[in-house]
Amino acid sequence: MSAVQKQKELSEALAKLKAMNEEMSKTKDEQISQLSQEVEKFKTLPQAAEFRTKALQINKALITQLKLLCHNISLVEALCEITTSIIDKSVDARQDLE
Repeated sequence: MSAVQKQKELSEALAKLKAMNEEMSKTKDEQISQLSQEVEKFKTLPQAAEFRTKALQINKALITQLKLLCHNISLVEALCEITTSIIDKSVDARQDLE
């Protein structure tokens, strides 16, 4: 192989490498830009500590509501028993009248 031919092949290989390098650099820049945009999106999201604080407040409020609901159910249960007793007495009184 002659030196001129070898020089030509090396020049072509160098040109290909330069083109690949430019393409990779462009792709890298695009990826960095996309990642930077994603980072900016996440910066606007609530921070983890703030989220945790709000979640705890909501959980405490839900627990309080559940306690109130359980208390009201226990009150309603007593009213249901009284209503059942009144209905039973009403049925007995009606049967006595007949």
